[in-house]
Amino acid sequence: MMKLWNRIKKSFQNYLTRLEKENKELFGNERPNCCTLNRREENRRR
Repeated sequence: MMKLWNRIKKSFQNYLTRLEKENKELFGNERPNCCTLNRREENRRR
C-alpha cells in the first residue's frame, strides 16, 4: 500500500515540476498578473 502512495506522490511532484517549468517559460520570473497577461500579446501584434 505504501508503494502505491509513494508512486502517486512522485507522479504529483513530477507534474508540479513540469507545471513550474511551463509557467517559467510563459511568464518568466514574474508573478502572473491579469493586468499584464494580455498586454504582452497586444504588444506583439502591433
